[in-house]
Amino acid sequence: MAPTITLAHFCDRHGPRSILCTQNATQFPEQFTLSDFSKESYCEACLLVFPKSRDPTRQTSTPLTTIKTNGENGQVFATTQYSALKFRQLNSVVRKCLSEETTVYDLRPMYFGDDTRGHSLTLSFKIKDLEARGSERRYSFIVNSEKEGEILTHWDTIIEHVKTICNLMIERRREFELQSATNNEIFLRGKQLQAKSLTELLGDNQIFVKIHLWNVKLLQKMSVT
Repeated sequence: MAPTITLAHFCDRHGPRSILCTQNATQFPEQFTLSDFSKESYCEACLLVFPKSRDPTRQTSTPLTTIKTNGENGQVFATTQYSALKFRQLNSVVRKCLSEETTVYDLRPMYFGDDTRGHSLTLSFKIKDLEARGSERRYSFIVNSEKEGEILTHWDTIIEHVKTICNLMIERRREFELQSATNNEIFLRGKQLQAKSLTELLGDNQIFVKIHLWNVKLLQKMSVT
């Protein structure tokens, strides 16, 4: 099975959660489109929502939870809330990365793997938010493959690509913080914890679309041996 790229985070309410998963959906693309699923176990911080569809065939403008991109040589790449085909496997990887391992959130790569969960290269980072537990939100990019050699062969490419994505988001958060800065830190620290999506934290409602496209580019690079 082709490698996957997951963006996960540690939710203040729900613990480790997958926010999105990008994978090659060329074969049997219908299996990569999630049917309606219960969103009760997802809060704003967890739920993947792309900008509203402008498809003229739709009667209403509704938020999308799946997005696809056509690549070269007939390839199709899909990003969804989680992988329907590797749900248990990747859920286990997300939990291991965000709660079982001693993860350092400074973009240092961490590798682990076995025959059950596949092989994963992860890079984790944090974003400042005074309304979160510990005044920060923690995220991990997880590149997972059933083949150890696939991760090792593209090790440097994965690290360089993911670090670029993460640093862009960290810098965007700093810029957005400065733009919306007020002298109310003491007030904020006394507020109840608020669930916030990356779109709100970064002030960018296109951020999930951008992450999808970045992930597609990395998967295309990894498909070249």
